Amino acid sequence: MFTFIQRISVFAIAAVGLFAQSTPVVSAQEPRTSGMVGLVDGQAARLNALNPGVALPAVGTACIASLEFWDGQGLLLKSLTVNVAAGKSANLDLFGDKDLALAGIVRREIRATISFPPVPATATTTAGLTPCKLIGTLEILDESTGKTQVVLGVGHLVTPIAVATVNP
Repeated sequence: MFTFIQRISVFAIAAVGLFAQSTPVVSAQEPRTSGMVGLVDGQAARLNALNPGVALPAVGTACIASLEFWDGQGLLLKSLTVNVAAGKSANLDLFGDKDLALAGIVRREIRATISFPPVPATATTTAGLTPCKLIGTLEILDESTGKTQVVLGVGHLVTPIAVATVNP
C-alpha cells in the first residue's frame, strides 16, 4: 500500500512539473502587440479588446487599457483609453483614407498594441486587485463592404528593455 501511494505521489509531482513547464507564466499587465500588417486606401484596421470576465456566479473585473496603432517607424498613429467591463469588448478603428491619408497604391505598415496603466504592487496585495486579462485581435476590413480580410492576434508580449547607465 505504501509503495502504491509513493508511486502515485511521484506521478502527481511529475505531472504538475510538466504542466508548469508547458504553461508560461506571464504578467497580464505587460503590453501586448500584433505583428506588422499593411494598410492601403479602402481598408480599415480594427483593434478589438475582449474582457472575457470570469465564470458565473462570480463577477468579473473591469479593465482599463490603452488601445494604440503604431507605424513601422515607431510613430503613434491613433490611441484610445477604454474601460472594458467583464464579458464586454471595446475597439478602435484606423482608416487608411481618413486617418492616414492613403491614396492609390500607397501602403503603410502598422501594428496594434494593448497596454495597461501601472498597478502599484501594494494595491494588488492590499486591495485584492487582479491584473486585467484582455484578449486582443487586429482585423483588416474592406471599408466599402465591412468584410474582414485578415485577423491577427494581439498577444505578443512586449518586454521593456532595460537601459544601462554608465557611471563616469
